[in-house]
Amino acid sequence: MKLNNAATYNCTGIFSLPMAARPISKFYMWAFIFLSSIATGYAQKKQPIDYVNNFIGVLDGPDASSCVVGPQLPFGSINPSPQTINGSDDGYDPKEPIRGFGQLHVSGTGWGTNGQVFLSPQIGVAVGEAAHDSPKSNETAFPYEYGVKLNRYNITTQVTPSYHSAIYRFTYPKSNSASLLVDITHNLPMDIKTRIGGHVSEGKITVNENLITGSGVYLGGFGGGSYPVYFVAELSKKPSKISTWINGDITAGASTQQLLKKSDRVGAILHFITKENEEIYLKIAVSFKSIEQAKLWLNQEIPAFNYEKVKSNAKSIWNKALKKIEVEGGTEREKSIFYTALYHTQIMPANRTNDSRNFGKDVPFWDNHFAVWDTWRTMYPLQTLINPDMVSGTVNSFIARFKKYGVVKDAFVNGNDMNSEQGGNNVDNIIADAYLKGIKGIDWEEAYKVLKHDADQERLGSFAWRKEDSANNTYKEKGWIPAGIMNCSMTLEYAYNDYCTALVARGLGKTDDYHKYLDRSKQWVNLWNKDAQSDGFKGFIVPKELSGKFLDIDFKTYPGSWKNYFYESTSWTYSWFMPHDFEKLVALNGGKEKFVSKLEYGFKKNLIEYYNEPAFLAVQGFHYADRGDLSSYWVRKLMRERFTEKGVPGNDDSGAMSSWYIFSAMGFFPNAGQNIYYLTGPQFTKTKLHMGNGKTLTISAPNASEKNIYVNGVSINGKKATGTIIGYDDIKNGGTMVFDMGAEPLNAK
Repeated sequence: MKLNNAATYNCTGIFSLPMAARPISKFYMWAFIFLSSIATGYAQKKQPIDYVNNFIGVLDGPDASSCVVGPQLPFGSINPSPQTINGSDDGYDPKEPIRGFGQLHVSGTGWGTNGQVFLSPQIGVAVGEAAHDSPKSNETAFPYEYGVKLNRYNITTQVTPSYHSAIYRFTYPKSNSASLLVDITHNLPMDIKTRIGGHVSEGKITVNENLITGSGVYLGGFGGGSYPVYFVAELSKKPSKISTWINGDITAGASTQQLLKKSDRVGAILHFITKENEEIYLKIAVSFKSIEQAKLWLNQEIPAFNYEKVKSNAKSIWNKALKKIEVEGGTEREKSIFYTALYHTQIMPANRTNDSRNFGKDVPFWDNHFAVWDTWRTMYPLQTLINPDMVSGTVNSFIARFKKYGVVKDAFVNGNDMNSEQGGNNVDNIIADAYLKGIKGIDWEEAYKVLKHDADQERLGSFAWRKEDSANNTYKEKGWIPAGIMNCSMTLEYAYNDYCTALVARGLGKTDDYHKYLDRSKQWVNLWNKDAQSDGFKGFIVPKELSGKFLDIDFKTYPGSWKNYFYESTSWTYSWFMPHDFEKLVALNGGKEKFVSKLEYGFKKNLIEYYNEPAFLAVQGFHYADRGDLSSYWVRKLMRERFTEKGVPGNDDSGAMSSWYIFSAMGFFPNAGQNIYYLTGPQFTKTKLHMGNGKTLTISAPNASEKNIYVNGVSINGKKATGTIIGYDDIKNGGTMVFDMGAEPLNAK
């Protein structure tokens, strides 16, 4: 870069002139200061990691979203985090004193689990579950590190993670009675969020100088079945003495202890004599396979007590993961919410390949789906763009699970399938979405076996595995499920599962299956009651008896989870869930004008909870009635009002809500299981989406602002788009998407 023939640009970013050409010294001094400030500004430019606020989603109020405040790596197995009394499903309440630190947590869920292996640094010894709570100060939280001062003990605790292991730095005061308690019994369902209910059936801990090993078998929390947890921990300093304890009784000098009966309280205590501000490090690895595997993880991931190296590596990994989407424009607040959301989309599920007793070496094993009922709609479509290897790993894990167990359920937690599903057989939608978007590294014939099994052997209705509910097995014969638990929502979801399966069948040349499942996917209309009325509008999804008689219901009643007719939603909401048949839905509602009137009324009167998964696509329905401007309006309203520095609407649902926000901020939204995206307009003036296939999509919206929320025109790679619906083929090879945003829609009346 040159100013003229004599000027050059040196490596500091400051223009340098030859001596003869330099101006008077005072002017040169001010010019130097000015240009130096520019260079400093460039050097200190914020990175994506700097915008992440780990306290978003864990604070008080209705939008406290059960997000884990502690750090972990993308889709990592370990996530060390503080725990408190009255903790949410993540184990933590920011108002409460710190009880200690567990290594396993799940983020953004509505029902918790895990909480092992529990550590409590202390001065003195308190082994009772609530006996060592400490007020806190100086609390910091980043994706790569958590830190807090335990005021009761004057001990500072910091932790930074690798994928299966973490390293703690405990800074003790001068004391002859410093200690570290290890509790192998403690877990969230049993001790923190006790209404969940849980217990430990067996366990053992052993201390050998500065090496601690142990395991337990636990039951409780979301999912089904018991599961083991193994750990290995190593201290940087040899304890002055050791003790073990069971049910509050301490045995000095003992090196091993185990449960004698279910839910015994068992642990060990490491005692130290410390100097003022002495740092003691503990590195710990957790495995679901064996103690030997935990040792292997620890030696591979954290071979030395180099805390800063592990922290630097974790920060670098996250910055790289977050740079997959770069945004410009917008406010600092919007960027913080955006990058925190992007962080939360890469927490769950956990990649536990080579960490399961049930699957062989290098067999893909992705754990902790809470459940795909949440994540298929937005989280997985986002990963198809930025982390396709994660998607192929998930689908290959589905294949491995099907080969092993003969079934792939909606929820899979701590290596166990959960029999009762929240909705349809929605692993099918993830598989179909991956297939249609050309995700590599998958044997599609093997993947189709999962789809074929679900289509022909599943689709049974809620709790169909129980004999008393076997009458619900009517979907495949009648095209609908008679009135009962979740019968309406499951019928609609099964119809979409069939449609997704049909698309894959067509692609694989399985013509008979294609027509069979396509025909079945249209039978959702069997539950459409054209005469049902609510607030002056006609036509709703209504349960009906086996005889075919529609029931008289309240279309606004929210039943909750695993209740009659609908799951976590109302008829007003599920009457818009036909992701594959919007044109039919428009017709059934009396045409575009009536469709728009009814849908907009539902939003205005808060009858459609479009911040909950069943209605994610409802707001996109306006596109099918040529009113994409209304989709833009309601999407932006939700982003502005319900995605804040406190959290997202309700639970983050394993990143599902955060993924909704990411797509909405980028300006296009997926119809998962199909190659469809809806254009609603971006929040930022420029977004660079660096896709996993090596391509970059640059989304420009020079006029985007808080007021300019309407799409008045779009061009993709220089070609003007017609309408507000595009396909995956339009963006898969990168290029440019340019939005013309305005304060008023073009079709405004």
